[in-house]
Amino acid sequence: MTSRRTLGGWLTVFERAARTGGRLLPGASLSRESGLSREALRKAMRRLELRKMVHRVGPGLYASALFPPSLEEVAMALGRPCYVSFESALSRYGILSQSPAALTCATRRKPSLLRTFAGEVLLRRLAGSRFWGFREERGILWAEPEKALLDWVYWKLQTEGAAPALDELSTEDLDRAKLAAWSLRYPSTVRRALGDLDAAPLKR
Repeated sequence: MTSRRTLGGWLTVFERAARTGGRLLPGASLSRESGLSREALRKAMRRLELRKMVHRVGPGLYASALFPPSLEEVAMALGRPCYVSFESALSRYGILSQSPAALTCATRRKPSLLRTFAGEVLLRRLAGSRFWGFREERGILWAEPEKALLDWVYWKLQTEGAAPALDELSTEDLDRAKLAAWSLRYPSTVRRALGDLDAAPLKR
């Protein structure tokens, strides 16, 4: 079958593939839905990339410009295994007022900065013993608020030698019992850094 298709034809292919695999489109799904061989599909995708209709997310992985995935979805695919944490999770929960320029994630892989069509993903490596404390929401793994704070303080201490300023954080909704229990799985320097939170109102 020819790889020359109309815009409407490719829209149909993208819609069918998205229904089965989400907004990140594996080449195998596109090949199956279009009836094209893998080589013919690669050529077709290159042409569509030039027309800004398709983004190449990774090896054999694409996204339609008309049905684009979120940056979090891209991070889950390229950084696997990873979960959103640090500044990005703290900002989402309203604990940190400023939003980071890049999506910050914890990973068990090599740390890296991924520049994608949807934005930048900053992968920070955590040891397997600290890769926990997250939940899934619509396919995205998010750190619990308490875990995001612990990850952030730990990372700052490890990379900058000092804890971040905590007095301007909105921590009134944090579960202090959970934070105290989980902090035992981190170095004592993290617990000492969190001492400034003791005077803040506890979550009831």
